[in-house]
Parts: sequence; C-alpha cells; structure tokens
Amino acid sequence: MKSLLSVFVLLLLVTYVSGQKAWIKGKVTDALTGEAMPGVNVVAGKTEGTVTDTEGLYQLNLNPGKHKITFSLVGYNRQVKIVDVEANETITLNVKLEPRVELLNETVITASRYEQRLSDVIVSMDVIDAGQIENTHTLSIDEAVQQVPGVTILDDQASIRGGNGYSYGVGSRVLLMLDELPFLTGASSEAKWNFLPIENISSMEVIKGASSALYGSSALNGVINIRTAYPKEKPETGLTLFSGIYGNPSRPEIKWWDTRNPAYTGMRLSHSRREGPFDITTGITLQTDQGYRENETEQFARISLNTRYRFPKIQGLSAGINGNYMRSQGGNFLIWLNGTDGVYRPANNFDQRFDNTRFNLDPFVVYLPRPGERHSLRGRIFRVSYQNDTLSHTFDDTYFTEYQFFKNLKENLNLVAGVSTQYVTSNSSFFGRQTHSARTHALYVQGEQKLGRLRITLGARYEMYRVNRATDDSRPLIRAGINYQVSSATFLRASFGQGYRYPSIAEKYAATQVGALRIFPNPDLKAEKGWNAEAGIKQGFHYGGLNGYADIAAFITRYRDMIEFTFGQYYPDTLVNPTLLDFFTYTGFKAENIARANIAGFEISFTAMGKKGSFNYRLSGGYTYTNPTDPDFDKQNNGQNTSTEKNILKYRFYHSCKLVADAGWKKLSAGLTFDWHSHMINIDRAFEDSLRFPNGAAYAVIVPGLKEYRQIHNTGDYVINLRISYDPAENTRFSLIINNLLNREYMTRPADVQPPRVFAIQFSTRF
Repeated sequence: MKSLLSVFVLLLLVTYVSGQKAWIKGKVTDALTGEAMPGVNVVAGKTEGTVTDTEGLYQLNLNPGKHKITFSLVGYNRQVKIVDVEANETITLNVKLEPRVELLNETVITASRYEQRLSDVIVSMDVIDAGQIENTHTLSIDEAVQQVPGVTILDDQASIRGGNGYSYGVGSRVLLMLDELPFLTGASSEAKWNFLPIENISSMEVIKGASSALYGSSALNGVINIRTAYPKEKPETGLTLFSGIYGNPSRPEIKWWDTRNPAYTGMRLSHSRREGPFDITTGITLQTDQGYRENETEQFARISLNTRYRFPKIQGLSAGINGNYMRSQGGNFLIWLNGTDGVYRPANNFDQRFDNTRFNLDPFVVYLPRPGERHSLRGRIFRVSYQNDTLSHTFDDTYFTEYQFFKNLKENLNLVAGVSTQYVTSNSSFFGRQTHSARTHALYVQGEQKLGRLRITLGARYEMYRVNRATDDSRPLIRAGINYQVSSATFLRASFGQGYRYPSIAEKYAATQVGALRIFPNPDLKAEKGWNAEAGIKQGFHYGGLNGYADIAAFITRYRDMIEFTFGQYYPDTLVNPTLLDFFTYTGFKAENIARANIAGFEISFTAMGKKGSFNYRLSGGYTYTNPTDPDFDKQNNGQNTSTEKNILKYRFYHSCKLVADAGWKKLSAGLTFDWHSHMINIDRAFEDSLRFPNGAAYAVIVPGLKEYRQIHNTGDYVINLRISYDPAENTRFSLIINNLLNREYMTRPADVQPPRVFAIQFSTRF
C-alpha cells in the first residue's frame, strides 16, 4: 500500500513540475529594412528549437531557468541572447538580425536545392540581383544572362563555357527554371526569355557544369534559375517606363529606313502586398518594338500573378498559385538578304509574321513542420501556341509535378530528396500534323555532411524517359563534390557530375523547309551523355569599405553521342538510284548523334562592392578560356561539314571577357558593361558555301555573302554599353542609356548582326 501511495505522489509531483513551463516568444526582423524574417532558426541550448513563421514570429516552451537562445539565418550575423525565466512566466524577446554585407556570404538555393552560403557550394555559381537587372536597362532576361562570365546567348540559346553551339532554336543543354521548376517549351526545349516576369524578379542564379543529378535532362551544361520575389510587410508598387531609338549604323549602306529611325517603347507595372495571411503580387508588361531589322517587329503584353496563403492554424503550412500569360505578334528575321548592304534586310523567302501565346499556371504547397525540415509539392502547366503566315502551327502542353523533401538530420548533415514526373504533348505542322508525346519520371537524392571545415556532397538520380510508344530510356547518374574552408575567407572546391540530355520532340520529328533550307526528321536520335569535373578556389577579401571575392576554376567536360544538325543528303533507304530531283528533295540538315566532344578550360572572375562616404561602387567580371574539340576529328571528313579544317567545335569561341561597373555619388550614378569574345572559327560549311550538285557545280546559296563577311570581320567582337542616372527622390530614378556606345557592327551567331548604337531613357520608381 505504501508503495502504491509513493508511486501516486511521484506521479503527481512529475505532473506538477512538468506543468511549470515558461514561454519565450517574439518577432525577428531585418535590422536594416525592418521587414519580418521568416525561416530564422531559433534554438535554445542543443535540443529545443523552432523556426520563425512567415510573419517572423516564434515561440519556445522551456523549463524554468537560464537559457542561451541563438538566432541564425544564412546571410545574417548570428545573434545570441541569455534569458532567465521562471515557471509560468512569459517573456517577449524581439530580435533584429544584421545582414552580412560580404558578397561571399550571399544566400543561394539552386546549387543544392536548399539555402546555403555562396562560399559553401561545390560548383561555380554566379548571382545577379534585381537591382543589377533594373540598372542595366534589361528588357529581357537573356540580356542579364549575357553579363555572366562564361555564358553566351546565341539566338536565344544559352551556352555555358562552350557547352552548347547553335541548334536552330531546338534543344538546350542549359536548363532554364522559374522558381525551381523547368521553364523550357515542351516540344522544342527552348527558352522564351521575354516570357519571364522581369517586373517581379528577386535574383538570378547560374550554375556552371553538369547538373542533371539534381535537375534532370537539359541540365547537361548547367542551370539558370530565376527566383521571383515575395511581398514585404508594407504594400509596394513599382513602375518602369522606357523608350529607345535605334541610331544610324556606322555603314550608311546597311540602313534600310528613310528619315525616321525605328524605336521601341514600353512599361512595367507591379504591385505586391500582404493582407493578413494572404500574399499577392501582380505585374503587367507592355512593349512595342519597330525593330532595327526590316520587318522584324514585335508587340507583346504579359501579365503575371503570384499568390500565397499562410494557414494561421497550421504553423509552417502555405499554399498558392503562380501564373503568367503573354501574347506577342510581329515578324521574324531568319536570314539576311546579303552580306554587303542587306545585313538588316530579310531574304525574300525568309520573312514571317507570327502570333504567339504562352501561359503557365503553377500550384504549390509548402510545409515546414519543424526547424530544419521542409516538404514541398509543386506543379506547372505550361501551354505554348505558335502560329505564323507560312502555315506553321505548333501547340505544346507540358505538365510537371515534383515532390521534394529536405531534412537537417543532424547539426551538420543535410538531406534533400524528391520525385518528379513530366508529360509533354505536341501537335505541329513541323511534325506532319501528328501528335507526339514524351514522358519523364525521376527520383533523386543528395546529402551534404560537414566535418569541421570540410563539406562533402554526394547525390544520385534515376530517370526514365519515353517518346510516343518507344522503349523507355533509363539513366542513373551521380554527383559528388567537396568544399574545404582553408581560412575565414578562402574556400577550395572540387566536383564531378554526370549529365545527359534526351532529344527534344522537334529534334526527332521536325520536317520543314524555308527557302533553300530543309530540315529532316531523325526518329532514331539517342540521348546525349557526358560529365563535367571542376576544381576551383574562391577567395574573399575585405579592405576598408571594399569587400568581395575572386574565383578561379579549371574545368573539363566530355560528351558522347553529341547531337548536332549536320548538312548532307538524306535519302530514304528504299531509294536505290537517286535522280537529280531526289538530290534536291533530300539535301538539307538533320539532327544526328555525330561525335564526342572534349571541352577544357579555365575561368577567372571577381565581384566587389564598396562605399566611402557618399561614393559607392560595384564591379564584377571575368575571363573564360575554352578549348572545345572533337577527339575523333578527321580533316578529310570533318572539313566537309565545317567552315575550316581546324579542330574546334562549331559555333564556339576560345576566349570571352565580361565586365560590369557601377558607381554612384549622392544622387548621381553611372555604369558601364563590356562584352568581348574572340572570332567564331567554325560554323556549318553549308552556310558559307553554295549548295552544290554531286559534280561540284553550285545551284543555291542559303546565306548569301556570309563567307566574305566573316573574312572581313574575323578578329572577334566587343560591345560597350553606358548608362547615367539621377535619383531626384528615394526609390525614384531617371536614366539615360547608350547601348553599343562605339556603334560597332558586330554579331554572335553568323548572319545575326546586332543593333547599331541605341539611345534610351528610363524612369523607374517604387512607392
């Protein structure tokens, strides 16, 4: 009986003591902006902790006594508070976190699919924020991408460190993403840069090197992830108005207009606000461009909407729908009239008018049940409709879904895993009015372990792919890397990643003709495979008011079964004795798995910013050397398809250099961008030479005068852009922009001569 009584008293005592808890609650805000900070880790001792909600609020239920409370978030200085609480006491503890202004500590998410410092990633990575995009008079995101060292845009196709050539608008080895979801079109796998909501961009992150283990097909050469912004505590409206005029080119004979120079004008309007637990951001962009090339005009309207609802009764749960809609009309410029006085005039058979619409809808659910754990379910419906007056019509539908799980298993061990599926259906006159479909299913996992100063990353992916009813093509991949912190601002890294790219529907089934240019289908096209290895060092520096970092990386990339469009005669197997008419009918380009490729090189880049009194400045830039070769190169055979007998892959450069500089004093500021690349040595020989009969006699020319033009312009190209701004009030700016300051006649893709000098004005304000 005494034993039972003792147990009963002990239970009462335990119940009483356990009820004597104390509460610590409060709000965490940014010390500079005063904005609430969601996602801050709030830890008491080693076992108790929570994370701030979307309003920056937190609460801890602790035992009475003295506690050390730590507040931390990537990109901010850690703050520690000592608190002594008594039983049943509630203490309010509000904290303001100071952001780290060092560029080395920028917060990124794309490298490992969770937040980490830029200095901790295992690959080369560049970040461009919204301010840089706005200041440089960026009208389309590809213009901002072009500023990144080692990145080149060839006719809307991104190439990172020579990994991509020119593939006629279909297929991409660089994965474009919007908020971590693929944003390439379904059938052709191409990027539509002006569809991205530039009025609501938070930042742009660029990963260089194979990233298929985390992101799948099309990430063979790298990833470009555009991150949109969430509303702040106070409602905000942004307005940008701009207008520009194309100046007269340096050679008067290529000017096609009379007395009135072509011009462009447009506006961007955005508004974001919080209404209780509901976030909403809307935007609209209107733009009209008369074009510096004859008949290449465009008018478009784009609207965007981002929403998020934070469930008040379920801490850490949020859901929403994002979307964009765009309609554009205008004319396409495909091939010039000639290489003398017709570089801005279209060839007679290459003049198209288009009417296109694009639409995407992205539902999502995110749940943060406890500190260091995240569940997210995201989807995307992406529809594209192309129509033009040459009887070409394409309708694409893409459906993508991904579940992702993140867990901080221990203090120094992070795990991210996910499963995704994608379904594409396309009907196009390019495919003979047949409907084609493609399915992709993938499973991936990646872990990162921190051992003192060393971070070790290991990841894997397994993906299955099917086009129409063809046999599944399955592919396992691995990714591994290390990052070692030598000192407080010195970081060594090394990484290895496998990659692949499944051929797009367009590459396999496109069959079309424009003028003398024919494209043939290749249903037997196989996936590209490859790998990338890199070693690099990132060195931070801080001297007086100047801080930043320098980065040096050496890299090598190897591809197998590389897909390239190849010129030749593609007779059907049933044709035994081709006639002259057959020669005309079956001569053209076809996507083929033609070669292996080796690309080796190095890159030196830097970013710095500083302030001294009323003077502030920011510099970034870099130099990239690549040596893109074909290990199976044979002069006798390859010389038939390339413009020279040199062993360098088509549509690549050996050297490129970028520089972006901005400086401000009180209400005045100025900036400059410099972009240079060496001569593009090899292109398709068919573009420089005439189309010839088997006996060598010429019968047609695809690009008139290109060979002679490239012989004259054979020393590489550079362009300088200048901008001057005045801020009459806070968050208000007037800018004068002069692009192509020296009025150079330059091009990237052959026969794609860029604009002459452009004069523009821009007004932007936020209130």
